[in-house]
Amino acid sequence: MKTTKVLLSAVLSLFLVGAVFAQNAPEAMKKEQCLACHGPTFDDLIKKNVQAQSDSGPVNPHVWIPHAGGPEKAATECIDCHAQHSMPPKPGYKDTSASLEPCYACHHNYQLKKCSSCHGDKN
Repeated sequence: MKTTKVLLSAVLSLFLVGAVFAQNAPEAMKKEQCLACHGPTFDDLIKKNVQAQSDSGPVNPHVWIPHAGGPEKAATECIDCHAQHSMPPKPGYKDTSASLEPCYACHHNYQLKKCSSCHGDKN
């Protein structure tokens, strides 16, 4: 009985601590907020030609967002690939968190190629 009360208290405490931290968590930034500094438009960001290294070679992932024929919400927010930084960012800040992992959800085998290049044109 005593063990049950201790376990119940521990679980309740963890729940309350989690709720407090969730309340204090910063709200996720939206693409429009990011583009205020990194844009001002998404086309301007694309023109900066920032390259990421994939197994199939360097790629500017911004040119493929959103996919015309892909999933409706395929990597539509900046934080899908980038960590949110403080505002204003610290002097000398450089984003080293950028990830191509969301791309690899569909582009399996770590190849950033059209599906038809491996699977043939099935449309």
